[in-house]
Amino acid sequence: FRLLRPFPQFDSVNTTTNDGYSWYHSLQAGLNKRFSQGYTLGLSYTFSKFMEATQFLNADDPRPHEIISASDRPHRFSASGIYELPFGKGRKLFSGVNKPASYVISGWQISSVYQYQSGVPIEFGNIFFNGNFRDIVLSGDQQTLQRWFNTNAGFVTATAAQPESNVRTFPFRIPYVRTDSINNIDFSLQKKTEILENKNVEFRADLLNAFNHVLFPGPNATVTQTTFGQITAS
Repeated sequence: FRLLRPFPQFDSVNTTTNDGYSWYHSLQAGLNKRFSQGYTLGLSYTFSKFMEATQFLNADDPRPHEIISASDRPHRFSASGIYELPFGKGRKLFSGVNKPASYVISGWQISSVYQYQSGVPIEFGNIFFNGNFRDIVLSGDQQTLQRWFNTNAGFVTATAAQPESNVRTFPFRIPYVRTDSINNIDFSLQKKTEILENKNVEFRADLLNAFNHVLFPGPNATVTQTTFGQITAS
């Protein structure tokens, strides 16, 4: 094995190259309703693919390996809006109420932000795999914390059977085997009360991740460990 090295007399020879490259394509769409009649609304969607060639699958490969990027998130959707409740001074409803009542019902505003974003590809090491890549992914109704992807799709998990001094063929990442998606909504409630002509008191309450939607970290991708394919981190 040592005689196959370009410089067998050295333990290691480090070099630097400028061969890495990446490319990104996307479709971006947006819809905005400007603030009028007491409300505004914004929608945006991005469909993208981020590829890169910044790592060598094997040290003596002539070119970096072209693979999906670790930062690739093919789908992102966001929606945000603000609505001023139509009650009290200067509004459509109850604009003529007395001053104490106006202090209570005027100046209320609600807003919200919703985000959905695909997870990133899971990173795998140098492993042996005898199967079909498509069999690794599980549908949403099959995924659990104990089995995030199909660990029986063809992975060689025995410690004594792991690759050593081999030519690697298993890719760093597989486009459709990903971590958990972001699915989050925030709410805000605000009340602005006019005390004097140019003086206001503002009350605000924010509910971040209002429905307490969990975002799981990536699963264990080390094939020799008993927790392979499981999400164990908090």
